[in-house]
Amino acid sequence: MKKIILIVAALLAILFESYAQEKKSKTPGTQNIALIAEKWVFQSGKVDFLKFKGRNAMKISPASGPIVIKDLIFTDGIIEYDVIPAKTEFASAIYFHRKNEKEQEIVYLRVPKMTDPFANEGIQYCPILDGINMWDMYPQYQTAAHAKTDEWNHIKLVISGMQMQVFVNNSLRLTIPKLEGRERSGSIAFDGDSYISNIEIKPGQTENLAQTEGADLSRHEANYIRNWSVAQPALLAEGREPTTVSDLPKDDSFVEKIAAERYGLVNLTRRFGGSEKRRIVWLKATINAKEATQTNLQLGFSDEIWLYLNDQITYTDKNIFRQNMKKYPDGRISLQNGSTKLKLKKGENQLLIGVSNDFYGWGIIARLENLEGIATIEPYEKKKQAIENIERYLGVYTAEISPTVKLNFIQQDGKLILQTSDQDTTHLDYVGNDLFKMGLGIEWQFNPHLKQVIRRENGFEMKFVKEQ
Repeated sequence: MKKIILIVAALLAILFESYAQEKKSKTPGTQNIALIAEKWVFQSGKVDFLKFKGRNAMKISPASGPIVIKDLIFTDGIIEYDVIPAKTEFASAIYFHRKNEKEQEIVYLRVPKMTDPFANEGIQYCPILDGINMWDMYPQYQTAAHAKTDEWNHIKLVISGMQMQVFVNNSLRLTIPKLEGRERSGSIAFDGDSYISNIEIKPGQTENLAQTEGADLSRHEANYIRNWSVAQPALLAEGREPTTVSDLPKDDSFVEKIAAERYGLVNLTRRFGGSEKRRIVWLKATINAKEATQTNLQLGFSDEIWLYLNDQITYTDKNIFRQNMKKYPDGRISLQNGSTKLKLKKGENQLLIGVSNDFYGWGIIARLENLEGIATIEPYEKKKQAIENIERYLGVYTAEISPTVKLNFIQQDGKLILQTSDQDTTHLDYVGNDLFKMGLGIEWQFNPHLKQVIRRENGFEMKFVKEQ
């Protein structure tokens, strides 16, 4: 019996060892990336492979562009390396999930800040979308680096599905609950004047980090305006402010919807790409109030904002980094950028916001401080209302106080069009009860029986009489 037990035990030991070896063979192994020219893609003259501080190293020159590991596609796992950034460099970076220059993700040390324990800008993660580094859209993904000068700093990235952890010198510095890039796989590259050594890639080893995205606690709050109707971007000349009728979008421009991402961010870069020239996008929402009330609207924005409530300008401001017009926190988007009071009437209130940009990321965050008296917040929908008997509005009208001022109302595709004496035309939106609206706060109240129309703007009225 004892002999049988020993034989069974020996067989079990062999089976266990075989299982362990099989399991180990299925676990992706560590890849030590050779620091030789044949293993890398780089610009000629921008990289040296040498001995530095007693170890093999790669010296990246200033303005080198990304130095890419050849023949490697990375999805999940661990990336580890040591780095000594040059003191004169701005940033020392690693790219991952890299499709090309336009679509990738980045973690970088801001070298001038990396040793300061109170500098939240010391290390940052952000996506690069359409070639735009989104540092100013994700201030929550930066922190103090606690790195060292003139010494090797050990950097470790643990990437698992939607999440990532970043360690500097064995200290957890960043926890990213949701990677914001468009790509889930791609190459790995380095950038920035520095020495790099001991690069290890461990595919599939994620240290039990969850693959699904982490919680967004702002989702618990109904205060954020998350859903908007949006118009297409338009060029906005430098120095121009969109405060005239011709600058504002028509109601029928809002044919698409856009929804906020995590933390209430309406990410305009993800939707419309970057802006080499100054562009503006208009967003519109309807706030339905149970009764007349007022609330504070907290705003994060990049770069410029114009806000209209019920066709009246309510707020305008700028958060421009490079013109030293940046808002706290240091030009990043945040609900601390600005705020304004909204005086809401009972019923529907139209909130129209223009956002312009020509520098890095652009977007908006809007949060109502108090929801008391609010019934619904919805994307704007243009009400379709047929114009009955449009012929009664047509014809030439003369200003009662100045006979030389004439307006011609014509019909085009079932719409009422205003044609002035210089042949400019403007489409009028029908509200009902012989009332039309035009752009910013201008109303046309017709009285077909008296054959007249009254133009109203900012409390002023001007009467026009129809010619016989």
